[in-house]
Amino acid sequence: MKRLIGDAGKRRSSLLLCRRGLIMGLMALCALSCGDDAEDGEEPFAQIVTPSFVFDETDPAANTVQVVSNTAWQVTYTPSDVFVKAEPFAGSGVGSFRIVRMPQGISIQVNVRPVAGGTTGGPITVTRAAGENPDPDPDPTPVPAYRFPELPSNWTEPTGSKATIKGDYAFFTHWSQSVESKKRVRNYSYCYDTRRHNPVWVAYPLHPVYREGGTGRTDPDPWAPDPALDEKYQSKIYKSANEGGGSYEGFQFWGTALLESMGKEGYWSKGHLCMSSERGGKNAPINIQTFYPTNIAPQSSAAASDFATVWSYVETLFSGTNDYKNTDFTADDGSQNINIVADTLFLVAGCYYEHDDWADYDASNYNKKPTTSSLSKMCIMPTHQFKMALRTKKGNTGKRIADCTADELQAIGFWIEAFPTVSGTSATAELNRRVVPVSFIEEKMGIEFFPDVPASVKASYNSADWGF
Repeated sequence: MKRLIGDAGKRRSSLLLCRRGLIMGLMALCALSCGDDAEDGEEPFAQIVTPSFVFDETDPAANTVQVVSNTAWQVTYTPSDVFVKAEPFAGSGVGSFRIVRMPQGISIQVNVRPVAGGTTGGPITVTRAAGENPDPDPDPTPVPAYRFPELPSNWTEPTGSKATIKGDYAFFTHWSQSVESKKRVRNYSYCYDTRRHNPVWVAYPLHPVYREGGTGRTDPDPWAPDPALDEKYQSKIYKSANEGGGSYEGFQFWGTALLESMGKEGYWSKGHLCMSSERGGKNAPINIQTFYPTNIAPQSSAAASDFATVWSYVETLFSGTNDYKNTDFTADDGSQNINIVADTLFLVAGCYYEHDDWADYDASNYNKKPTTSSLSKMCIMPTHQFKMALRTKKGNTGKRIADCTADELQAIGFWIEAFPTVSGTSATAELNRRVVPVSFIEEKMGIEFFPDVPASVKASYNSADWGF
């Protein structure tokens, strides 16, 4: 019996040595061929090079998983409803992690994926035998998957190429490619109200990589339904085939009945939440995606209120536009904006519906009769809109938001009524009339924004930190 156990131990040791030799060879090959960081134009990838194995609670080193990659990566596993603990849960470039805990009597599929998108290899199987001994160091709290800092608390991860619908809300992230460096980047994520047929929020990052296309806008405007969501849920603010030939012909707007009932002139403008100029690039997919209804909110035109003026001040503060000459901000001078930082600026813009009494039809044409079409449906108009931002104070820490302390972060919000008026004073004065802490918007919306950020950061703001 002792001889049998000894032979088995030798075979196991031999297999471990072979496996580790193979891993070291692959790691060296990867280091020579691709390095630890993806070069411009190189597709990000992450891959496990360790073979499938049996979890060994007596030998922690045997549960190590080696990774080759040229970018930041994180660990994934299925089924995701069991508790698996990996240390570290994320890494960058060539590295490793260790499975330190998993339930007895199960097999899991373990893999890694590039954090910012890219290709990945196949998963490996990790099996743990059934046993009578309890798991050491029980920890009932699962390790959460990495979430992008801009995603609010009600975010629901889509599982494929279509939006996930949960109750009255649809969730999706549009990914795209930067204009010059061809990096795969996330464009924006959204929560869309499928009952009101208008957005709840749109969340997106802003970084110099998104400015490679300048502020170029696709011409003519590429209004179209969001391909990730059934058209029946979306405001029809785009033309159907052969529906009018001019820029302002066809049933591609919201109606004006509500405005007229309120004694207001003008119309509902189609307002980008993630700006077209923030995803500039004529005819580039990253720009075209911003013209989907899931990114568009109804905003009163100049004849109805001063909403466009106030909203443009907020946009200029965060991202800079051609309107910077009409402001007294120090944030932007037309060539540089202090809020677009190397660490990334995280933005959330959206709509608040205080009641459902404000309604107008989509698929409308306010220039011709009939005003509405057979495809028109009732849409609820927002009573307020908001925009908020989060960044590191220094702007170049190189740290994830989740790894920053409260004194390293700053956040701010703006709360704007649907029909505001400007006082004729400065742009800074107008912003000061509407600036609020993020916590105020959280309370109004019943949603936690920037969940990785300490509450103290979201409960206060300093206008000077943002350049106004």
